[in-house]
Amino acid sequence: MPALYANAETPSFESEEARWDAVAHRDRSADGRFYYSVLTTGVYCRPSCAARLPRRENVRFYRSPREAQKAGLRPWQRRRKNGHSPEKARAEAVEAA
Repeated sequence: MPALYANAETPSFESEEARWDAVAHRDRSADGRFYYSVLTTGVYCRPSCAARLPRRENVRFYRSPREAQKAGLRPWQRRRKNGHSPEKARAEAVEAA
């Protein structure tokens, strides 16, 4: 590990405030660590999602896509059914070609 990052602390995203901050800033380092849903639309997504920022009172957090689906939510339309981001889907397509 480079010396620059040797003492860097990785965010835990354990608190709702930390999770909301990650969503508000579209923090890619939070992707895969938790998912958030927007109750008014019935969808869930990863923290770095490019969708418009929802109102905080309509947001709930989940540890996994499965947990969100058990709560009756569906993935955001840009996400594949397996939960991959559009970027990962493109990378897989390029690799397969």
